[in-house]
Amino acid sequence: MPHPLSTEDLFKIERLKQVVMTPDGKTAWLVAGRIDLEQNSSSNVNYRIDLDSRKISRVLLAKDGASALAVTRDRLFFVAEGQLFEAALDGSDIRQVTKGVGGVSAPVVSPDGSKVLFTRSVYMRAEAQAEFEKTGKAPDMAVVYGCSHPKARARIADRLFYRHWDAWTENMRNHLFIVDVASGRMTDLTPEDVDTPPIALETAVNYAFSPDGSRIAFVQNPDADSARSTNNSIWMMELSGLEAGRVVRISDTDGCDAMPQFLSDHEIAYCSMLTPGYEADAVRFKVYDLRTGQTRLYLEHFERSVDQFMAVEGGRILFLAQDFAHSSLYELCLDCGRVRQLTGGRTYLHFAATADMGRVLATVESLDKPAELVELSGLESFEPRLVLGSERRSSETVTVLTHFGDVLRDVEMDAGERVIFDYKDIQLEGYIVRPPGYDASKKYPLILLIHGGPQGAFLDSFHYRWNVEMFAAQGAMVAFCNPHGSTGYGHALTRAISRHWSDDCPAAVLTFVDALLARFPQIDADRLTAAGASFGGFMINWIMGHTDRFKAFVSHDGIFNTEMSGYITDELWFNEYEFGGKPFDVAASCQKHSPHRFVKNFKTPTLVIQGEQDFRCFISEGVALFTALQYMGVPSRLIYFPDEGHWVLNPANSALWYDEVVGWLMKWANASD
Repeated sequence: MPHPLSTEDLFKIERLKQVVMTPDGKTAWLVAGRIDLEQNSSSNVNYRIDLDSRKISRVLLAKDGASALAVTRDRLFFVAEGQLFEAALDGSDIRQVTKGVGGVSAPVVSPDGSKVLFTRSVYMRAEAQAEFEKTGKAPDMAVVYGCSHPKARARIADRLFYRHWDAWTENMRNHLFIVDVASGRMTDLTPEDVDTPPIALETAVNYAFSPDGSRIAFVQNPDADSARSTNNSIWMMELSGLEAGRVVRISDTDGCDAMPQFLSDHEIAYCSMLTPGYEADAVRFKVYDLRTGQTRLYLEHFERSVDQFMAVEGGRILFLAQDFAHSSLYELCLDCGRVRQLTGGRTYLHFAATADMGRVLATVESLDKPAELVELSGLESFEPRLVLGSERRSSETVTVLTHFGDVLRDVEMDAGERVIFDYKDIQLEGYIVRPPGYDASKKYPLILLIHGGPQGAFLDSFHYRWNVEMFAAQGAMVAFCNPHGSTGYGHALTRAISRHWSDDCPAAVLTFVDALLARFPQIDADRLTAAGASFGGFMINWIMGHTDRFKAFVSHDGIFNTEMSGYITDELWFNEYEFGGKPFDVAASCQKHSPHRFVKNFKTPTLVIQGEQDFRCFISEGVALFTALQYMGVPSRLIYFPDEGHWVLNPANSALWYDEVVGWLMKWANASD
């Protein structure tokens, strides 16, 4: 019998994490994440697919599964237990390549398969690194920070970026290493006291070999105060065997540049943001010519941002970009600069292709279907559809290769309905999802979800931390929209949020609620609830001070005092750009958009969730919000996760999170006045 989605169902799904394909298009390897809720643990599983026969088989590469796969014409490379291994393409003949401490991340193999680039963590204090290498264990804090007493436990910082997202840097840096596959000899190519690649503005792999293996391109931030800088730059290094040679910076702006790839021995392509300090700027495409020193800029006026890309035959670049609430494939002609759209109306979040595009793989998902690997054929080519309402679902053939979603065959879920609504002089997009057993003659509470960012979007995708089907399963209509600040709808809408957090965005969200009430009489206007995290948490905090039309709120890791946030967050450039400068120089701008000024208006029952290790929206924000609610006598509850950061990732904690969040919203939605 069909049943509503449960947390147990959600954790049964194997979560597709990585796909690689051999250059000849014959074989694909997958990494999928597996959750054991009872044991409160997670591991990886690996699958090999013969793409001609479409036969899929699980292969045990390592006890807890391999991660960070890379393939060549005849070898597979992977990471397990912090080391790099190689194997035959069928998973046999496994051999360890690296040794030592510090781990191995994101391996990139040279075209001839003889060398591999990877990142490894290195302590900057020689005494700490020596102890690490001798014992294989993290040294005591006193050694890491050079404390005067050997039993002292203290973290000491002399500059910013001593912590990031959910972890202290512990005086360690990411360094770029190169290893000779045959001998295991390796060299630290970037031994300086700087992260290579940078720890912030994470993207895909940020280094690459030239086709002849004589050069590499990599990303590094040259600014001394990287906590206030988005100046991630592309550098080119000449190699002499395993030794570093001449290094040249090829970035031509101080904006954020990333994801370098060699198009040939003399051309390097990369993604580029042009505006310094703006982490959500439009992502353009650039090609640097080593022979002339000139850089060509592409997509300057294209209203989408490049995500993943690769060069294919015929002087073309195949790339992904968010496309309204979906993600689509596009093709760029390097000779003429023309862009053609290849797919539309589906959410493709990753892809792999052969150079001739004879085989194209992608991961596809939707609100009611988890990610699956598919093969695409019969791709169309049409002018990009960039105006909301003009897009259409393309007609490519989609052949499903995996069936991770089969565990949900008895789960009833709704695919969602798109809702376009007017706000002032623009149109915006949202979705509504109906509960299992929906009866159009009945009334249902509404759960409104507000996305974070603020430069981000809710997509037609299967989210594990904010799964709309999990909320709908409780017997509610669930809705979300993409207002000001959202990505994928043109750069003007994305830019509209900066310095205007509380201006149009909250009003647009409430206009969306009004549009839903007018269009769907099944929504009970007296049982409205809302939840959000990060910037979505800020929005909840702001709305609770400006309306009492909601029965309940959930605020997860949201900003409460925007001025103070400028001092306590980790990436300072974010607040400086969003509010116009350093917090002491733009105090009025920060105060204008600060929810804490409206505490006396708080009336709505609110669940506050905060992670101790959240260095983006620091713990003081959640504690202050909960204290304010208690001061005002508002029914409220604080859930404090001592081991979680900005997200709730531990399986048991995640299960608790769903229980508490949906339980709180439905309790108050169904409460009698």
